Amino acid sequence: MEAGAATNAIHQGQRCHTLGKVITSGRATDGMRLRCTSVQRGAGEALVWQYHGPTKGTARKSCVILDNDFDIDDLMAIPVVLGSKHVAAIVQSEGYTTPAHAAPAVDRLVNHIPDRPRGRQVPIIVGGAQATSPDLTPWPWLPFFRSMMNRSNGLLKSVPAPWPTSGHYKHQVARSVAHCESVSILIIGTYTSFNNYLPLIKQKVDRVVVMGQAIGDHSRTQGRESFNCRYDLDACRSAMPMLARLKTYFVEIPRFDDCHDKVQPPTHCYTPNEAMVTGRRAATGSRVGGLRRHGLPGHLRSALVNKIACSAFYTTPATKGRPCSSRSTWEPGAVAKGPGGEMLLWDQTAAMFLVQPQAFSLYYPPGHPELGGKHYEPTLVNGSDAQTVQKLRRMWTRFSNWSARIR
Repeated sequence: MEAGAATNAIHQGQRCHTLGKVITSGRATDGMRLRCTSVQRGAGEALVWQYHGPTKGTARKSCVILDNDFDIDDLMAIPVVLGSKHVAAIVQSEGYTTPAHAAPAVDRLVNHIPDRPRGRQVPIIVGGAQATSPDLTPWPWLPFFRSMMNRSNGLLKSVPAPWPTSGHYKHQVARSVAHCESVSILIIGTYTSFNNYLPLIKQKVDRVVVMGQAIGDHSRTQGRESFNCRYDLDACRSAMPMLARLKTYFVEIPRFDDCHDKVQPPTHCYTPNEAMVTGRRAATGSRVGGLRRHGLPGHLRSALVNKIACSAFYTTPATKGRPCSSRSTWEPGAVAKGPGGEMLLWDQTAAMFLVQPQAFSLYYPPGHPELGGKHYEPTLVNGSDAQTVQKLRRMWTRFSNWSARIR
């Protein structure tokens, strides 16, 4: 067994009984094969069950590879897909987080749900990282978000041990979709991993959904590529011709200058809000709506609303001493008072496109339609961005709640 297989570890820390024994449990693992294997964990040795591909009889007509860099919007996007599609693997690529640190954090979020101990285990793969990480000076907020997301935004009390890395991850991705007739890829992170595993599975790929605009699409944000492209620009440039030969859908949201760093953003801003997570206050004083309190929706809710003490994670002079909480990564008022900047419904929107593409349309800029037709945006409701934002928030809550049953 190759060392990189440890990146698909299931039931981390659970003591195995017979080293080398292979078991199959459709109830616990949705038809996966598990092997008890010895791997290094810090200074010592641990025995863990590891994923070794699907068993016979578990063929799927359609599967999804979810490729992400585990920022807060990735955390909020993953359940949207898990509740509606069969995710064959979640691939961690370097970006807002590093793959080895993000993988155990994602694993704890989706595979260690307290009230669903025997639910389906989704394979998590430690994907591509740059040989030399880029200079982080352009993104001074990145260390703060890495500290938060390595703990799943406060869901975890401490940072889990990083998972081993391996150059064999592309083969792990290929094995994860061996039982799938067709594969859709959702890229909400960098292209660092995608370029390496695509050649092994491209015959199965029916579509690729990408958060952000393609290089050369200046119809919405002229001359500006997304973070996912700029962080690993070489990989982004290499990916463009590959994507041009596939059925690719680039997804973007409208950007407005008056949405940045606002405690109370205008209603047309495509931001998350408290109500989509915790519900709205009814006339009776109780809260209605929002995320359910059980299953993955409840686990997601705990990640977004918890009592993490995180002021020490601030690293810039402008942020030191500011208040910090689990909301400081996603709720506009807490973001403005804490790390600063803006948090929009970026990756959540791309995930919703994958689930319900009919709610989106090709974007043509008013006055310059010849520049458009290169990416999709949410179809405006009654010509109103404010109403469209409200619709997106309701969609997100509904789709996230569907993840109470992981497909």
